[in-house]
Amino acid sequence: MSKALFGTHALPPAVQLLDEVQRLRARVAELEEALAAAEAAAAENSAPEVADADPVRAPAGP
Repeated sequence: MSKALFGTHALPPAVQLLDEVQRLRARVAELEEALAAAEAAAAENSAPEVADADPVRAPAGP
């Protein structure tokens, strides 16, 4: 009778918590990767570009 009330595939709360922790850890890892990529892009964009600088011209020779 209890199987009919609770279902035959019910998971214990501890297993459900472990599954949730695993999902959350995977999400945190995904967000950390996205943050690292965003920080790298920001650092790349804030670095001075050599191509935009005025080239140093050598004085004309004799």
